Amino acid sequence: MNPVLEKDRETQLKTSYIQFLEAHEKEKPQDIDSMLARVNAENDYVMLKSSALKEKQFTPDQLKGMENELSHQFQARKQAQEKDQYQEDYKQEILEAMQQPSEETQYKQLFKQSLLTQLGISDENDSSKEAKKEAEAEKSPVEKQFKQETPQEKELRLAKMKEFEQKHSFDKVYKLKKEVLQELKELNLTDPQREKLTKLEKALDTEKKDHDKQKKEEKSQNGFTKFFARNNGAFSSKKRDQTQEMER
Repeated sequence: MNPVLEKDRETQLKTSYIQFLEAHEKEKPQDIDSMLARVNAENDYVMLKSSALKEKQFTPDQLKGMENELSHQFQARKQAQEKDQYQEDYKQEILEAMQQPSEETQYKQLFKQSLLTQLGISDENDSSKEAKKEAEAEKSPVEKQFKQETPQEKELRLAKMKEFEQKHSFDKVYKLKKEVLQELKELNLTDPQREKLTKLEKALDTEKKDHDKQKKEEKSQNGFTKFFARNNGAFSSKKRDQTQEMER
């Protein structure tokens, strides 16, 4: 039987050691199959290594150097793959985030749903969308196409709106609501629907005026309080000086 050439033995050793590294990487605790795969790969490499040493084709230092080099290459490749995977995952997250509507958009959709419900019109996303298109084409008003909102849906909608309103200023919320109202004004509404929408907008504007008035009063009150505290402090200081002078 012809002995294995040194070059072939080196290829066998490198291939076997890489297979051992891969099996070791894939091994999982309490996974019998992965443990057996690692043990078999390790045994194969040990047998090849022993044969190479026995036949004096390589010295222990040469084999150690080969193992270190392959281990470094394996780790570098692993890190590069992990980096590529991280970049791919991050890219996917960005794409998904871009596809998701922003908080402002979601709030506008919820408020719009609220107004449509009050006007007796279904949301744009259901079957009434086609009916509205037909109504627009015929230049006829949008009649009631109302889909009753369940109590659970209403409760969830209100909770989401409240959460947004607590996180953002009144002015921000008011601006978004006005944008929704403007969108609904462009629908070909019936006269009663348009009248109700006008009343809802007036109520919102009144709320805005009350809010601005309250802010102005609070600002004025804060200014007066600071002025009073400053002057009261000056008066107290002057009175204390006078008292000290009298005590002398």
